[in-house]
Amino acid sequence: MISNLKKFLIAGLICFNSLNAEVRQPDETLQLQCNSNTNVTILWLQIDLERNEHLAWDPKNPMESIILKKMKIKPTLITFEFQGKDLVLDRNRGTLNWDRNSYLCQKISMEESEISRINKLKEIKNKRLF
Repeated sequence: MISNLKKFLIAGLICFNSLNAEVRQPDETLQLQCNSNTNVTILWLQIDLERNEHLAWDPKNPMESIILKKMKIKPTLITFEFQGKDLVLDRNRGTLNWDRNSYLCQKISMEESEISRINKLKEIKNKRLF
C-alpha cells in the first residue's frame, strides 16, 4: 500500500515539474501587436523562439487563438502563412507586410496582449444590439 502511494506521489511530482517547465519565459517569445496607420489593431502575434508553437489572434474574434503554420524564423525576417496569405515580419523595422499593405508592430507583454484582446471583445459586444 505504501509503495503504491510513493509511486503515485513521485509520478505527481514528475508531472508537476514537467508542467512547470512548459511555462513560457519573456525572452522565449515575441508578443506583438500590429496596427494600421490609423492605430487600429489588425493582428496580435505570439512567436515562440524556443518551440515550434506560434499563435495569432484576429480582432474579429480576439479570444480565439489561431495556430500559425509555415513559420520560418530568420535573424532579420519572420515569414508565415495566415488566412491563406504569406506574411513577412521585418524584425529590424518592426513592419508586417500583409497582402500589399504594411503595418507597424510593437513588442508588448503577454499581459498587455490579453488586456488588449479583452478590451476588443468588450468593444465588439457593446456594438451588438442584443
